[in-house]
Amino acid sequence: MERLILRGAHVFDGTGRAAQPGLAVIVEQDRIADVVPEGQVIGAGSARVMDLSGCTLLPGLIDLHVHLGFGGRTFANSAAATALRAARNARVALATGITTLRDVGTEHGAAIALRDAVRAGDVPGSRIVPCGRIICMTGGHGSEPPAPPGFAREADGPDDCRKAVREEIKDGADCIKVTTNGPLNVVEFTQDELNALVDEAHRCDRRLACHASIIESSRMAVRAHADTMEHGCDLDEPLVRQMAEMGMILVPTLLVTKFIMDRWDEFKAIPMMRSIPVRAKRHVESFRLALAAGVTMAAGTDIFFGLGRFDSLPEELEYMAACGMRPADVLVAGTRHGARALGMEDRLGSVERGKIADLLVVEGNPLADLKALRNVALVVQNGSTVGGGRLT
Repeated sequence: MERLILRGAHVFDGTGRAAQPGLAVIVEQDRIADVVPEGQVIGAGSARVMDLSGCTLLPGLIDLHVHLGFGGRTFANSAAATALRAARNARVALATGITTLRDVGTEHGAAIALRDAVRAGDVPGSRIVPCGRIICMTGGHGSEPPAPPGFAREADGPDDCRKAVREEIKDGADCIKVTTNGPLNVVEFTQDELNALVDEAHRCDRRLACHASIIESSRMAVRAHADTMEHGCDLDEPLVRQMAEMGMILVPTLLVTKFIMDRWDEFKAIPMMRSIPVRAKRHVESFRLALAAGVTMAAGTDIFFGLGRFDSLPEELEYMAACGMRPADVLVAGTRHGARALGMEDRLGSVERGKIADLLVVEGNPLADLKALRNVALVVQNGSTVGGGRLT
């Protein structure tokens, strides 16, 4: 793998500091070897030097809430079709600069298999951190129509919940995803069951993502010490203060709710969607409460069934800003905090010496206009240039 020197761009390192001009990012093998003033780069030798003037360089984006098998208007009708759809989605995401995806539920083990295929270099795509099957109570969210058989693992009672976590880990899951409410608009799982799920995941060195979109489910997630709360549509001030104090990460998935309500006539007949109008009324308000309380924000999309593009994370980040977040904080949410949610902050999420060289370079300045994230100049994954307009 060639040595790569990226110069000319303003560097936003993902730590929250302002973008810095006049820096060169030096990539060797799959790592960032150094970030130094351009004047200190003496003699490139055999290195490949890329002039990125007019661009901003930042860490590769991290989408924490995807279902790789989603796409089209329905679930895929076979394991093979699910795998092909997942591979397409991961390739499309990588081209957008989303270098890491956390899959929070895909049937047939497709996300786990795709993780391994990407690692082996068999297919191009974003790095995959898969959860395997969603874990829900019998009849809970993820098991209801139109979800296909095998999309969720139903569990009842603390002991069975522990067994469900162990099964997903045995099958290759890197994280665990549980759901605690759904279209029935009631709490799913008891507190003892959720406590067992979180405890078993942590005992086995896995992070747990908890779908919670009604207030009591969210309270349960906090009491159980889940690592991330997905959606968080219904929060109050005491709860967001607790979340901030304990360091829980919120993945708000704001855009998907807006998309559904914008096209409600198309989705209102789907049983899985019936509670969305209730969620939508509180979603942005809850996000703003959490933001004001200092809750750590990360980013995820949850786009599905032709609702929007799979590679919609830049749009999610724009909408987070429209709902009150500073652009610099939005970019940290989409990079460094994503790595923290995965337990990978020692390897990913910032432009620093020793980190894996997952980088996104965009034309313009996303700190001034987040739409610049859509103008991809270069994508680097594991130290290799894999896409972007500056390669042509």
